[in-house]
Amino acid sequence: MKYFITLISYLLQQQTAQLPFPKKYKDCDIKDTCIYCGDIHAMYTKNITSKIQRSLDHGAAKWMSTSGRIFYEINVDSTGHSCVLSIKDEVHMSDLTENVRRCINNLWDWTPAMLAGHPINSTVILELYFIGDAASVKFIKPEETH
Repeated sequence: MKYFITLISYLLQQQTAQLPFPKKYKDCDIKDTCIYCGDIHAMYTKNITSKIQRSLDHGAAKWMSTSGRIFYEINVDSTGHSCVLSIKDEVHMSDLTENVRRCINNLWDWTPAMLAGHPINSTVILELYFIGDAASVKFIKPEETH
């Protein structure tokens, strides 16, 4: 019975899986995923801030004196591979946005979400916040994107 209730809960979450971020990517077209679902959410196992910072520092786009946020809806599949499903870009620097998207798509150090002891596809939301010469990276809940 517990497994049945968990399964029903998972299926209901599936129906509201994707955020309406305006920029979507066809190279990450995952159908069976949901936002922050499972008994245990998907997590990056290492320091994602250092990976993103390295990508920012070595990318062609310069972000100094930039203010705003970029939200990345990241799918983490059941094998621990990530890809960006959609983006909400308030900075409007496509080179920067694409550079970070490529970085995220190449990260393999994820622990997938777990449901009833089994790995599942799930999405998480990463916020990249720029203010002046500083940038911060953190995972946020869907309601924090407004």
